[in-house]
Amino acid sequence: MLLTEEEFELLRTEAEKRELSASELLRTCFRNEIFRSDSYQRLEALRELTRIYPEASA
Repeated sequence: MLLTEEEFELLRTEAEKRELSASELLRTCFRNEIFRSDSYQRLEALRELTRIYPEASA
């Protein structure tokens, strides 16, 4: 996944607030998006993630 310098700094800052690494925070965010309350929402979350981060799905 490619991030701009500004996006990476924001990610790093948010991760530090939570005492996590940047990659751990991303994994947590992805997991939270994927494991929603029903399977339709999970599918929609996966579709949205692949639209946002197409290189991660390759």
